[in-house]
Amino acid sequence: MSDLNLLRYYARLEPLGVGEDIKTALPDIAERLFTSHRHARNLLNQMQQLEWLSWTPKVGRHQRSTLVLNLTLTDLKSQLASKRIRQGQYEQALSILDDDQKAFGRLLQSTSGATIREGLLHIQLTYKRSFERIVPHQLQRSSERYLLRQIYCCLVSSDLEGHLKPQLAHHWQCEKNGHQWTFYLRPALTFHNGAAIDADSIVSLFAKLSTLPNYRDELAHLESVTSPQPNKVIFEFSKPDLGFGGLVSGVKYAIQPTSQVNNANHYGVIGSGPFEVREHREDRLCLQAFERYYGCRALTDQVTIWKLDEKELTNRQIQTNQPGVQDNNECEYHLSHTDDAQLHNNSHKSRLEDGCMLVLFNQSSPSALDDNQKRYLSCIFNPQRVYDQLKLNQTLFGCSKAYNILPAWPPVLRPQEPEADLPPHIDIAVYDYRALIDCALAIKSILNKLGIEAKVSTYSYRKLYEMSQTDQLTETLVVTNINLDDNRHSSTFYNLYTNPVLHTCIGHKAKQWLIHSLEQIRETTPLERYLDAIEPIASTFIHQYWVTPLFHHRQTLRFHGVLKNVELTNWGWPDIKNVWSTD
Repeated sequence: MSDLNLLRYYARLEPLGVGEDIKTALPDIAERLFTSHRHARNLLNQMQQLEWLSWTPKVGRHQRSTLVLNLTLTDLKSQLASKRIRQGQYEQALSILDDDQKAFGRLLQSTSGATIREGLLHIQLTYKRSFERIVPHQLQRSSERYLLRQIYCCLVSSDLEGHLKPQLAHHWQCEKNGHQWTFYLRPALTFHNGAAIDADSIVSLFAKLSTLPNYRDELAHLESVTSPQPNKVIFEFSKPDLGFGGLVSGVKYAIQPTSQVNNANHYGVIGSGPFEVREHREDRLCLQAFERYYGCRALTDQVTIWKLDEKELTNRQIQTNQPGVQDNNECEYHLSHTDDAQLHNNSHKSRLEDGCMLVLFNQSSPSALDDNQKRYLSCIFNPQRVYDQLKLNQTLFGCSKAYNILPAWPPVLRPQEPEADLPPHIDIAVYDYRALIDCALAIKSILNKLGIEAKVSTYSYRKLYEMSQTDQLTETLVVTNINLDDNRHSSTFYNLYTNPVLHTCIGHKAKQWLIHSLEQIRETTPLERYLDAIEPIASTFIHQYWVTPLFHHRQTLRFHGVLKNVELTNWGWPDIKNVWSTD
């Protein structure tokens, strides 16, 4: 008999009491189970074999047997539902739990990790929110950018040192003093739907991208894209661009069918990377290894990421980019360039993100602060003071105090500034990211202690960017962040070059200086030297009191032996392509 049928019979026994010696007779049990004596005996034996109960029959007239129920009905349902979850039978698991979403969520957490199902390796993870449509041409948050890397490929990739590596293009060259870049595609490339990836599809894609508002500035100097041969693509520029390979290594330039570059709202997408999207719903995202991926096929066969309310994310086996790891001695913290073999054996891993949480003084606001006020508040909002306030608010998260925009850059130290008269009211804008919201509330608390009324307005990530682009961002302060992707040299450049929130807040004159300075770097500096060339520009932001750095976020992955030799990616997620199992 199936365990689900047995569950129905066990439910009739549970009212007798759990964990107690129940003196009863087989006829009484049969009557309670609404079955024959013989069938009741068989049912008790089956449940005993499964260790649901203990049945000790006594022989003889008027002898009462002993029954001990080992599990509450709730515990038994959880046990059976967990078994279904490990088998990928999610709907059946939810049905066993009587559609209790909270109980289902707790089981998803406890069963997170890697399992073998019918010879296939499946990874199950949980995350605190749903994912938006995963396409490269739309503005995306950090976790979506991580997923873009799993679903799409670029022409090339860029490593930590700014060196280009082959992806869909196996060879490339920069010619004519940076006025021309040529890429040579691998033969027989296909999208996930089987359509060919050839030079014509690349030409068509870039022609479409260059018309989109969020690509226009980056590609303004691109004069033409041509394909003289089926596997050869030539990009011609009006100005030198020594770092163009770094630009197209970014997730924003991942290769997708041109027809997908539209405003469609459906979640089904066609990619070119190691995983294809099998299912994307509000409550889950399912990925499957793409058998015709150009490189080494992913070791993982399937990945399911479930949305769970953040309040439910406790005692989890898999944790990605979550708060609560500060001063945790069980965690080993390491920078992105660390290469220590010992880290491979730790059950807790963490890394300092390439980026920074910061405060922007909005010079485009009707209530913009003057220089003396900005200098004084920069001292008030120093990382240590905000850190202490987070502690008082009991909202401290994993972080390291920041004194420049990137952790690898030398700290910018500023003198103590004299007190200045401040306005009675200051508005603060922030987007809906928990750590940033906590920072904004900590700043509000600091201002309140100074006798200043403060209001925090929270927007969606996309809304904050749209307000910046349409001159609707009116708050005096903006608490935001700069997060780099794995192509960090180029990512640093374009985070400054095309960031509408930053451009709005520093003001028109400073924006013109910034764009001119960055374009000079693009024309004269190879990609691997971008970080050195950009650092003085970023330091100027701080010296001029346009920006006050707060923290570098510590991204954490916890896994209690459930994943083998997994690395933490730049976005705080596990490297799911290379998860494997010895089972």
